[in-house]
Amino acid sequence: MQRLSSRIWPRGWHPGGLGWWLGRGVGRRTEEVAVFWSGRELSGWASIEDAHDATLDVDPEVPAAAAALLEWLGDAAESALAPRRGLFRGVAGSEYRLPTGYAIRATEGGEMEERIEVHRAAWLPAALPYAPGQVPDFPPGAVSNFTAEVYERVRSLWLYDPEFDLVAVAPDGELAACCIGWFDRTAGVTEIEPLGVRPGHRRLGLAGALCLEIAARTAARGGAQVFINVEPSEAYPASSAAYMKAGFEVKQYGSVPLRP
Repeated sequence: MQRLSSRIWPRGWHPGGLGWWLGRGVGRRTEEVAVFWSGRELSGWASIEDAHDATLDVDPEVPAAAAALLEWLGDAAESALAPRRGLFRGVAGSEYRLPTGYAIRATEGGEMEERIEVHRAAWLPAALPYAPGQVPDFPPGAVSNFTAEVYERVRSLWLYDPEFDLVAVAPDGELAACCIGWFDRTAGVTEIEPLGVRPGHRRLGLAGALCLEIAARTAARGGAQVFINVEPSEAYPASSAAYMKAGFEVKQYGSVPLRP
C-alpha cells in the first residue's frame, strides 16, 4: 500500500502518512478495507471509516482497479473522490532560530521511554489547543494511544529513518517536542506526521523549527518539498498557524495533480 502511494503521489496518500496510519493499527475507526491486485502488484485500495468518510488510492494506469473499488465503496465513493487540501513548503530558506538553550536533534537510542512520553504529553487530549468552545467531547481521562508497542511498529515501517525522528530539547534536558518526517525519495517529498509540543513549551516557535529542520534534512537527501496533511481549521487553528508562519501554503492534491 505504501509503495502504491509512492507511485501515484500526489493523487492519494503520501506513503509516510499512510505508514503512520498503518503503524498505529489499521485505521482505528476504519470499518472495512478492500484491495485490488493486478497479478502480483497492488493497484488500488479503498477504506470506509463511516458513512461520510472514505479513502481511495488507485493506480491511474489500471482503470479496472478504480471501477471495482468505486463499486465496492458504493454510497461512500463521493467522499473518496473529493480532492484533499494540505500544507506544502519547498526546502529552500530552511534556516531557523530557537529560544536560548533549546536544541533540535535526532532521537537517541537510549531515550525511547522519554521519546514516547513527550509524544503522549504533547497529544494529551485534554491539553490540545482547540479554539474556545470547540473542544471535542473526549472520554474522561482520555490519553494518547502512542505506546511502546506502537512506537516499535512505527519504527519498523518502510520509509522510517531515525535521522528524521526528531526531538526538541529544553535547556533543562527535558524533551519539549517531537516529530517524524517520512522522506519518499521517489516523490522527493517528506511528510511530517506526527508533530507535537508539550503544553509548557508551546508558543516558542518549536513546531516551526522542527518543520524547518525536516526541510533542511530533506534538501540534504535531494528532496524538494515538505508536506503536512492538515489545512486551516477554525476549531483547531494553532497547528496550521504555526506551519504557515514557517512558510507552508495550502494546496489542493488528491484527484487533481499538483503543478510546480
